[in-house]
Amino acid sequence: MSAATVISQLRGLLVKAENLPSKFSKVYPSDDQWGTLSDLSVRLLEAAKQIEKDIRVLMESRTERAWEESKAHRSNAPMLTGELLKTGRLKHAPVFRRNIVTIFEGPKDSSFDTEDARIRKVATRKRCELIRGLSPDGVVSWAIAFAPSLWAGGMMASDVFNCLLGDIEPEMAQTWPPIIRDTLYTLRKEEESLKKCSEYDNLLQGQPTKIVYAMY
Repeated sequence: MSAATVISQLRGLLVKAENLPSKFSKVYPSDDQWGTLSDLSVRLLEAAKQIEKDIRVLMESRTERAWEESKAHRSNAPMLTGELLKTGRLKHAPVFRRNIVTIFEGPKDSSFDTEDARIRKVATRKRCELIRGLSPDGVVSWAIAFAPSLWAGGMMASDVFNCLLGDIEPEMAQTWPPIIRDTLYTLRKEEESLKKCSEYDNLLQGQPTKIVYAMY
């Protein structure tokens, strides 16, 4: 369940709770019903206090929790990059291509999108912008390591995403095999949105950090 869904449910409960007082003057409960109403109001108050407490605890522990939850992903990223540099082969080429297009084009809107879908796409576009802010080596490393279905809005907590974003930059300039160069240039030829994208041109040119390609 996404955070947007939880917020929507909580907002719906709040609206219903706020509308209840106006209805009390129009009902005539029995003695037993008065007792039930009193018990329910106490339980409602206790539930609200527990929700507030749980949210506060989660907020206070979110950095540590996000670092732990992102551990497997952070470990997987250098492994995939290392394998590519060693073999010269892009193990998950379709994922890499889909990632690059998504990062620079963003998700496509549809007239059939639900409100929840629109919210997720807005979040995904913001994440695409943040990824494009990485160095060229960082963008390539991200596209190798994390599929869009993993990091898109609503699929990954923002704290976990931020941990991965802050950890993905290589410590040294990478010497990428020709498959990376060939894939990036082929995508620009095939994708209309990339032909006119100045940020994509910067990626190909290696700005602000020069992308170095190995010769096999």
